[in-house]
Amino acid sequence: MEFKRVAHRGFSSEAPENTRAAFALAVEGDFYGVECDIWKCLDGTYVVSHDGNLQRICGIDKEIPSMTYEEIRQYPITAGRKNDEHPAQYVICLSDYLSIVRRSDTIHPVIELKMDYTVVELREIVDLVKRYGLYERAYFISLYQSVLLRLKEELGFPTERLQYVYGAVAENREIPVSEELEQWLIHNRINLDTRHTLLSKENVTYLHDSGLEVNVWTVNDRELTERMIREWKVDMVTTEFYHEIL
Repeated sequence: MEFKRVAHRGFSSEAPENTRAAFALAVEGDFYGVECDIWKCLDGTYVVSHDGNLQRICGIDKEIPSMTYEEIRQYPITAGRKNDEHPAQYVICLSDYLSIVRRSDTIHPVIELKMDYTVVELREIVDLVKRYGLYERAYFISLYQSVLLRLKEELGFPTERLQYVYGAVAENREIPVSEELEQWLIHNRINLDTRHTLLSKENVTYLHDSGLEVNVWTVNDRELTERMIREWKVDMVTTEFYHEIL
């Protein structure tokens, strides 16, 4: 059965998340998209990391926005799956990620914007994506509604490739998708990218009837993936594993 499988922070069951190794493995696989997370560091470089602090992945308690890229790249990544099976991995910049994704003619970059970026910063990011020839395939996702609206209204980015990330912060981590959220998405023509535990089949049907798509994260169980695809009919599944769905 065909569906859009998105590699969560790269193929992160086979290599440490958000690394060159994880992205390279994802590009070699049968994924629709390869997701990453980006932060802006002190010298203006956009770097790839889920966390804004290096403690979890590098074991050093430093904030990415307060460091230059040269400082960040001094620290090897020490956490993540199968870390010992790969050469030493380091935090990479957005351009490195894009250079890996463009090895494929079909895979879509799925870029999570982890900061409340200004229009100027968003234009820098979009222009970089364009320089790598990936604009027509790129998705931007964010937990900041303001960022998505800037992309839509100020930069004219196609709304069919914008997704609102829901359930990623303490304020909504346990609150199901609400009618109010559905109405915001429908009004702004922005798709949903939600923690799967906060979604109902009725949410999916309602958003589909309104012409929107639904992405769920992070779904690592094969049976749950099949149920989400077959019964709920979600459009995308963000996962750390590759499960064959028959």
